[in-house]
Amino acid sequence: MSAVPKHRPAVAYPAPARGAARAGAATATAPRRQRHAADIADTGRASHLKAVAAPQQARSIVPFAALCVGIIVASLAAVLLINIVMTEGAYERRDLKLEIAQLAQQHDDLVMQLEANSAPQQLAQRASDLGMVPADTLGFVSLQQGVVLEARTG
Repeated sequence: MSAVPKHRPAVAYPAPARGAARAGAATATAPRRQRHAADIADTGRASHLKAVAAPQQARSIVPFAALCVGIIVASLAAVLLINIVMTEGAYERRDLKLEIAQLAQQHDDLVMQLEANSAPQQLAQRASDLGMVPADTLGFVSLQQGVVLEARTG
């Protein structure tokens, strides 16, 4: 359906008066209004001309541009903060790896020291340093009989 009415009145309206005849313009418009009212009565609907709202003022793009710049700055700040946090995590991870390596080395050193001190030659030397002497006989305890059984070495 188009916006143009199907039936248009074939009435020609006179041009508005200019100059000195303007004083009588108020009386000249009265017949025009009557003709327009007659056109509406003939067709049963209003003329093809309609009142329209005044055009809105053009909006400024400054708020939109400021919003876009703000979003970009906020996203760059977020990326920077994430990068800083990740870098701190990487340094902490490196420090922890170094500490683990040092503790593993210390563990290995202690295990080697324990094995060296547990050797039979080391035990005999430490016992003699304490004043202990090798036993001539070996003894066993019998729990069933409650006695010490001795065996001679030699």
